[in-house]
Amino acid sequence: MAIKEPSITASPNRALALTAGSLLALWGFLGFFFAADGDPGFFSRQGGMLWNAFGVNPALCLFWVLLAVVLLITGLGTTIGSRNGNRLVGVVLVVMAVYGFALGGTSANVFALTFADDLFHAIVGVVLLLTAFGADRENVRALRAAARA
Repeated sequence: MAIKEPSITASPNRALALTAGSLLALWGFLGFFFAADGDPGFFSRQGGMLWNAFGVNPALCLFWVLLAVVLLITGLGTTIGSRNGNRLVGVVLVVMAVYGFALGGTSANVFALTFADDLFHAIVGVVLLLTAFGADRENVRALRAAARA
């Protein structure tokens, strides 16, 4: 009997990849409009403000859009692919959060990060990692077993 790929609603990894990807895409595209309010440089340390909380510059907006593309493509793909995409983006966001917390107030802050940005990156990154490592185990086992058979 062939194992069918779980639907988006039956796979937490696929659903989260599409949800987080949509959120990052929205913030990335909106951020491009607000980034012009700050210093006009691509890697400016004083970017514009998105919703009066999130510091944005063109580099950070592009970063969010690229992560959104990864999540949306993997979310529309397979369960195993979305799990790997969630892991990758989760690790990148956690590293970005650590970077922001450690270097946010220094001249190395080339993404115009604020505390809200750092907190957002940490929360989304941890949720992506927890879902990638904890959900869809039965689905992935069944899919791999079917592929071997």
